[in-house]
Amino acid sequence: MARFGNCHCGGYRFELLRAESTEAEGDEKQAVPCSCAACTKLGAQWQAVEVEDVRVIHDEGKMMEHRSPNMLHKFCSVCGTTLLGSHPEGQSPWRQQTLVNLRALQGFNPFALERDTSVSPAQAQTTWPSTGSCLCGKVDITLLEPLETMSMKEDNCSICTRNAWVGAYPSKAQVSLHGTEHTQDYRFGRRFMGHPFCQTCGVHVYMNVYGPPQHVLDRLPEERKALVRRNLDIAPVNIRVLDVHGSPSGLDISSLPVQRTDEGQDGYEIDVLR
Repeated sequence: MARFGNCHCGGYRFELLRAESTEAEGDEKQAVPCSCAACTKLGAQWQAVEVEDVRVIHDEGKMMEHRSPNMLHKFCSVCGTTLLGSHPEGQSPWRQQTLVNLRALQGFNPFALERDTSVSPAQAQTTWPSTGSCLCGKVDITLLEPLETMSMKEDNCSICTRNAWVGAYPSKAQVSLHGTEHTQDYRFGRRFMGHPFCQTCGVHVYMNVYGPPQHVLDRLPEERKALVRRNLDIAPVNIRVLDVHGSPSGLDISSLPVQRTDEGQDGYEIDVLR
């Protein structure tokens, strides 16, 4: 049975032919677990397919390609969704096969198959200050307070699913961020949030918080204005990009107290494919 997928902005849409299932449990059986640094930072959930099983429905020509030592992947240069990949080199059993990122499929629920593909909880200890970066190293962050003291959240809305976003939410004073000039910001809907990604490798390192426009803020009661001001001081970061001393594959998210919120997937196709 065929399944449909797309990047978040809808510039690249495809049909995955001969998909074995439309259920999350089927995704879990087909997902390719990979703990290399590239797959960890991208957060991709790959499925190995035959190249003829990916039928492109719409392509605006915005796809970018990035090659790391063991990984070649393609992402949308408008919204940053990782779509396709391969392991042309190295010891991967899926070497030279076409890989499709299941996160780009409509109706995909990451909560159904998130698994430990990294290091054990005993090993997953970040140093303080915690550092991290995108794949190519052009965008990097330093957390100036221990990660364990910060709120950590994940939901399954369409943008966070595609970006593989698992966020920590420190204040701006708790984060040192470099290389923002190398990112492409992506905003949609009410445009209260920005979802930047590295223009070279496509990794989502942080978010931008813009909040409502000034004319809307001016009409709010004082207590709501205070809440908006507190939110504007938040500097969300993607904990998938954090480095772990002694582990080439990065942080084991399963060892952290991440609060998950089920946003559901109903109706998002209408907004995405407008």
